[in-house]
Amino acid sequence: MRYMGKVFGLLIGFATLPEKSRRDFLTKLNEFMMMSPSQKRRAITEWQHAADEGSGEPDKSVAKR
Repeated sequence: MRYMGKVFGLLIGFATLPEKSRRDFLTKLNEFMMMSPSQKRRAITEWQHAADEGSGEPDKSVAKR
């Protein structure tokens, strides 16, 4: 259960978000949960690019590959 520290960190991060950001997060999470495995891989790549760029918004060109 070494991952629980990471889980609690994510929960704290979620709990401290503004209400609109929480809704946005939950929408993205729900969309992710319904994706096929290949769509999940694409979304993860898109999110990694957005996180690396610090923009907070995924690059739409990555999603169209």
